[in-house]
Amino acid sequence: MSELITSTHDSGVTILALNAPEKLNAISLEMREQLVAALQDAFMRDDCTAIVLTGAGGNFSAGGDIKAERPAPEAHARVLRHKLGRLQDMVRAVCNAPKPVVAAVDGKAYGAGLSLAVACDAVIASEGAQFCAAFGKVGLLPDAGLLYTLPRRVSPARAQHLLLSARNVEAPEALAIGLVDRVVPAADLLAAATAEARRLMAIAPLAFAAIKSLGNGGCATLEDAFAEEMRLQPLLAMSEDNKEARAAFAERRKPVFRGC
Repeated sequence: MSELITSTHDSGVTILALNAPEKLNAISLEMREQLVAALQDAFMRDDCTAIVLTGAGGNFSAGGDIKAERPAPEAHARVLRHKLGRLQDMVRAVCNAPKPVVAAVDGKAYGAGLSLAVACDAVIASEGAQFCAAFGKVGLLPDAGLLYTLPRRVSPARAQHLLLSARNVEAPEALAIGLVDRVVPAADLLAAATAEARRLMAIAPLAFAAIKSLGNGGCATLEDAFAEEMRLQPLLAMSEDNKEARAAFAERRKPVFRGC
């Protein structure tokens, strides 16, 4: 199997790149499987405290591989569900990641590429980045969780319009509407995304995981939030990381968290 996901490391940050530039990093079934495996490996590594997702060749991803060979009619629905399941596994891995995941978007982030980007904890874009929920243009429903993740980044009404119009969004507008968190020159993209990943690494790991988990649908109402506070806050207050944070504050130094 070709290497559709490349991995490099930079002082605690694992950089995973979608690597099919000749196809604008279209997310094939093989790429989905390799990305899930690469993410799971990064989550388990002690020398990895954050992940940056990017794309090779000047694009993040043009979306699903619509040029892939279509299965026989009698197997079409079964094969589609299998591919969709692997796509959902990919986004689920990002959304449930216990470590920060930052998207570094250059060029196109279309369709499932947009879904993957907005599933991340932060999105850093180059000045030439372009975003499009292009599903309707090929007669499909937005997938890979975009119906859930996009309204959480922009307003529900704006998300609905972007999904229905399938229009292109350039980087300045993406920043203005909250689709991305920062726009930088293309030459600075990876450095800026890595810096953002390190900024998120400063949060205590147990607290980070709890905040992320609850932010992804764990608190639908105010009372839900109160209940989760009651459940989790005493546990976090008794953690070694909380003890270390208090000691670091008293000693006027940066805390060294161990995730316990």
